[in-house]
Amino acid sequence: MKLETFIILIFTIISSFGYGQTKEIEVNGTLFLFKQIELDTLESAENKVLEVYRNEKKLLTHTIFIEEGDCSSINIQLGNYEIEANKVVFYSYWAATDRMPNSILPFGFRKQIYSVDSLGILKLTEAKIYIENYINSENKMFLEENGWKHKGLKYLNIPVKNEYERRLLKDYITNVENEYNTEFVLGKAKDKLEKKVRDKLKAEIKKYTGNWIGGDEVFGRVKK
Repeated sequence: MKLETFIILIFTIISSFGYGQTKEIEVNGTLFLFKQIELDTLESAENKVLEVYRNEKKLLTHTIFIEEGDCSSINIQLGNYEIEANKVVFYSYWAATDRMPNSILPFGFRKQIYSVDSLGILKLTEAKIYIENYINSENKMFLEENGWKHKGLKYLNIPVKNEYERRLLKDYITNVENEYNTEFVLGKAKDKLEKKVRDKLKAEIKKYTGNWIGGDEVFGRVKK
């Protein structure tokens, strides 16, 4: 085999592993490129992200599938998108399993709406999230002794009883909103968001968490 042919063959193989589906989609008169990138990582060969381009300029990245974990836990993030008139809507879902006596994190849902104006400018106009995750805080008194878990996390699921607990919950929510650049929702708004995301990611959730059985020796505790 000639050296030139060998080099071309190697380049072709690397390229085929590095990239997935590519779609050109017109939104409000502007052509965007939606490129799905495959990330072959130690945790999973299926990891994928979506990159959105306009005129060869990358505008944003959205997770399609990420799986992480260790010998006792698994956590995943799933995502997809849809086009609605002059809007691009992104959906995200987090789920986890853990055999150890720790919090089962992350778990949650997110919806982001980007509008495209007549000049082709893509702008985030609405974003909502509910997530249980490891969140930092400038007030170290609001963190557990190990420093990786926010004390306000538990009050997403149980009522606050005093002003201190209310402050913990508020600080957790504020830090989530700052980290994800998204409005945090609770109550009926959270239920509505969850229903929407589960509906839009129904097939993906079934594919990747359908065999997660809570209480067995493989997955332990499950939150999905």
